[in-house]
Amino acid sequence: MKDVLQQADEIPVTLLVAIAYVTMAFLTNTGESSNAQLHQHGWLLATLVCDGEPWRLLTYAFLHGGWLHLGFNTYILLSFGPSLERSIGSLKMAALYLISALGGALAVCFYNHPVQPVVGGSGALFGMFGAIVALQMRQTRSTLGFLDYDGPKRILTLIGINLLIGAVIEMISNTAHVGGLVTGFAFAFLFMTGVRATDKRMLAWRVAFVALLTSLLLYTIYPVARWDWLWREAQATSEVTRRDQLLRAATQSYRDTTKITTLDPRVLQAQMESIAREIDELNKR
Repeated sequence: MKDVLQQADEIPVTLLVAIAYVTMAFLTNTGESSNAQLHQHGWLLATLVCDGEPWRLLTYAFLHGGWLHLGFNTYILLSFGPSLERSIGSLKMAALYLISALGGALAVCFYNHPVQPVVGGSGALFGMFGAIVALQMRQTRSTLGFLDYDGPKRILTLIGINLLIGAVIEMISNTAHVGGLVTGFAFAFLFMTGVRATDKRMLAWRVAFVALLTSLLLYTIYPVARWDWLWREAQATSEVTRRDQLLRAATQSYRDTTKITTLDPRVLQAQMESIAREIDELNKR
């Protein structure tokens, strides 16, 4: 088993991810890809995740919305990935990419509109940035001692510039960026470095990280209190009383208040039917 793990740890994960980027770009005809193609190959849509398609929490991180998007992310991946992979090993690199992509996806599902699709590996790439910062922090004697060096400062500057670009350009999902950044930083800080004798609470922090990530994942897959999920449940039931209760709960969740009128659920019903038609049209383009 040890030999198998050693061999697996020599797999060039960064190169494989880059190949996956390009392969999916050709499969979806990037540059002229339709929404239907991106939908079919796994773009992230919160309503689909909670409707039995949780694999979209990862597949979106290998899709791109155009050649410029693909080229920029591939450049960042190949600029920082190989050196990071040599530092932590291939298995940890694979885990970092996937967990950071998951963190970005969970942030999108929680913060963005549930019918807003997202594609791109930048959430996972921001996770790589976060991991680099975390590793540099752990290698110094004090928490902020790494700021005495130029390399960490350049990484933080790069993170800041990219977040600023994401804030200015509407089509870029800064939510995924921040989610991936925080997740990658926490994963690397807690699991990718040796535990010092003074870090007596590290085990508790690791358990807390796993518990939090698991809880967010389960809630994203089964968002029983989210308005779009409640609305879908209302459409699936044939019991009139149950349907009215679910619509009322969906309206309260959507408006974030318990004070609603009898007309409000009808308004939400009409809005959701309109959104459902838009999604169908979006997928057919």
